[in-house]
Amino acid sequence: MKQVEGLKIPIWLQRIQYITNPVSYWESAYQTYPDAFWAKGIDFGSPLMVFYTPEAAQQIIENRHGHFTTTSFNSELRAIFGDSSFFTLEGMRHQQMRKLLIPMLHGKQIQSYGQLICDLVNNVMQTLPTHKSFSVLEVTQDISMQVMIKLLFGSYQQERYQQIKQLMIAMVSLFASNIAGIPLFFRFLQKDLGPASPWGNFLNQRQQMKELIYSEIAERRAHPNRERKDLLTLLMSATDEQGNFLTDEELLGQVLSLLFTGNESTAASIAWSWYRVYRDSEIQAKLLEELGSLGDSPDPLNVFRLPYLSAVCHETLRMYPVTMFMIPRLVKSTTEINGHQVDPGMLITVGTYIIHQREDIYPEPKVFKPERFLENRFSPYEFLPFGGGMRSCIGGEIALYQLKLALATVVSRYQLELANPRPINPQRRNTILTPIQLRMVKKER
Repeated sequence: MKQVEGLKIPIWLQRIQYITNPVSYWESAYQTYPDAFWAKGIDFGSPLMVFYTPEAAQQIIENRHGHFTTTSFNSELRAIFGDSSFFTLEGMRHQQMRKLLIPMLHGKQIQSYGQLICDLVNNVMQTLPTHKSFSVLEVTQDISMQVMIKLLFGSYQQERYQQIKQLMIAMVSLFASNIAGIPLFFRFLQKDLGPASPWGNFLNQRQQMKELIYSEIAERRAHPNRERKDLLTLLMSATDEQGNFLTDEELLGQVLSLLFTGNESTAASIAWSWYRVYRDSEIQAKLLEELGSLGDSPDPLNVFRLPYLSAVCHETLRMYPVTMFMIPRLVKSTTEINGHQVDPGMLITVGTYIIHQREDIYPEPKVFKPERFLENRFSPYEFLPFGGGMRSCIGGEIALYQLKLALATVVSRYQLELANPRPINPQRRNTILTPIQLRMVKKER
């Protein structure tokens, strides 16, 4: 059996490095250990064994012999979403909730949102002044927030939904802060020392969010409207296999999960796609030519299916995956993964970011090359931007739909330029790689 080792620095220092510079953290591990390492800087209650070969990813994702199960969430995720979210549920209850939600977020259901997404992107872009730089991440966050709030509640303009949006911005920013957000990653610092303290501030914001969503649920229960097609209405009318409706607490958990997981990661992906397209005139020209072949008012579904647009978006997700590692699994019985023995009680995961950077799979991994997705078909164990298996991102399909339509709408209708030609390095916001410093300028078309 091969021996798995960990970085030779103190655990607390690993933790700080992971919070402040996750790319360096992952790349240091990969350069030192070729296929797996102990990630002691990521806090899931015990050390985490990270694998980053396609063979190991396949074993973990397929879980053919049932050696692994989902892990409990003693982390900031449970603090945000509570105990009833599909994100934090475990075992059979998690599977039941996924089965309930998946039809609402896939296939024809999300295809019906295509024109809505294009219109919202266009509305946000029209509000931007010309010849003045703007924060790309703030704009794409506004787009993704509007889309998700509209899909969840059926409206964006009402005062309650605007309050939800502002609380989302505040909570996401708190977790994203490398200084103020540190207590949210260390459980021994999670003390309520009043609203001025980071943890007390977070608890206060979460309570406000709960009250807003519970008020929305109460109003809908008092005045049901079966004509509404938003996700909350679908959730409130759905039943499990025993015919039971979701409780208010369960509805809250799903709404919070969809709000947060459907916003920050999608916004980052859209921002990265704009950055990559507008810093390469050849890629931009190819996209414009492909989009032009569909005419002036193309069907969003036809846009979604364009091969070069898809390749650009896939390459974006390769270089900047939605999550840098899959949600961990708990080992139930002794088995072997890619030559390494794992025993009951161990936590294991797949290092998505590292797999996407492997030169044996993606030659010149630091070079943005959409053509690689036209010339090759990568397996779901080589390209896994939304994870895989029983803990894959439930909103991956709608996130990809937003990414493609947002990029296509902007490229076909607006002329943007980078405010600064210098390369933008990824920075951590929560568990996501974002272009925080990216600024662009809207020019007259």
